[in-house]
Amino acid sequence: MIENPAGLLHGWLRAHAPKTFATINAEPDAQGIWKLAGLRYLAPMMWEPLTAEASAEMRAWLVKLCEESPHPEDPDGLAGTPSADFRRTFLPIASNGSGDFLYVDERPGPETGCVCLWWHDDHMWKKLWPSVDAMLTDVLRGLRTGEPVLADHVADMAGGEVVWRYAD
Repeated sequence: MIENPAGLLHGWLRAHAPKTFATINAEPDAQGIWKLAGLRYLAPMMWEPLTAEASAEMRAWLVKLCEESPHPEDPDGLAGTPSADFRRTFLPIASNGSGDFLYVDERPGPETGCVCLWWHDDHMWKKLWPSVDAMLTDVLRGLRTGEPVLADHVADMAGGEVVWRYAD
C-alpha cells in the first residue's frame, strides 16, 4: 500500500521534528490534510491546518462576511482564477491566525482542487499548488532535502522543531 502525502509527512515529523509533531491536535481517525490539524507551521508563512469542523465553520463565516459586502463585478469563474469574494466552493484548510487562509478551490474547471491563498486585508488571491497532495509533497520534499518550498522558503531544524525562513 502506498501511503498518502499527509501520512508520509505525519510520519516524517514524528521521527525528525518531535516538537513540531507534538502540536498536532487531529482526531485519531482523521484522514488527509485533517490528519495534520493544529500542526504548527505546516508550510511557509505560518500556516496551521484546520480541523474539518473548524474548516466548515470558517467557510460559513467567510462566505457570510463576503455576502454582506459583495463585489458584483466579480463573476464566479473557473477553479484557479481570481475571486474578490470568498466563495462557498472555497474550502479553507489552513489559517495563519490573522484572518488569512489556504483554501482548496472546488469550483469546476481544469484546476479544481488547487490550493490558493486568501489574504483578508485586500482579498488578495494567489494559486500556490495544484492540489493538497502537491502541497504536502512539496513541504515533505523541502523538509527532507533542505530545498526551498514555494521557491523561497527553507526549513531550519532546531531542537526537533521546524522553523521556516526565507532562502538566502
